[in-house]
Amino acid sequence: MSEQEKPDVTRRVPPGSKEESEPKPEPVSAGPIDRVVDLAFNPTREKIKEMTVISVEQGRLLPQLDIIDLMWQHVIEVATFRQDQDAYARVYGRPRPVPPNLIEEFTYSTAQWQKSIGGTNLESATNIALAEIETRGDAEGDGLGSDGFNA
Repeated sequence: MSEQEKPDVTRRVPPGSKEESEPKPEPVSAGPIDRVVDLAFNPTREKIKEMTVISVEQGRLLPQLDIIDLMWQHVIEVATFRQDQDAYARVYGRPRPVPPNLIEEFTYSTAQWQKSIGGTNLESATNIALAEIETRGDAEGDGLGSDGFNA
């Protein structure tokens, strides 16, 4: 083999330029305070269910209303499918209606609403956020977690 036929095996990138780049700092997760603030300003449907203060009776009735709503939506889907299958496929993005799993949906909905009875989940989130504020205050030395008086 002549020199012209040999592949060029020399390293084009100097060692250490890209291979030994600085490690990226790991992202810091949101603390409890940030999560509570995010919950207050950007709640999802599940979080609204978890954080709404309801009575025991409402905790039993609201999951049933969720299932009624889910079935009503399914009835509308089936009616749309029976009228025009092409229009159904365009609107819903699937060729046929998929029946919902009612037991799974009812169990999930019940669990979500049960967290709200008496405001227990909201109270827990508030307590965690307040504890975090006190812990930060003690660490920074502003005296929020103690009396601030040294004898």
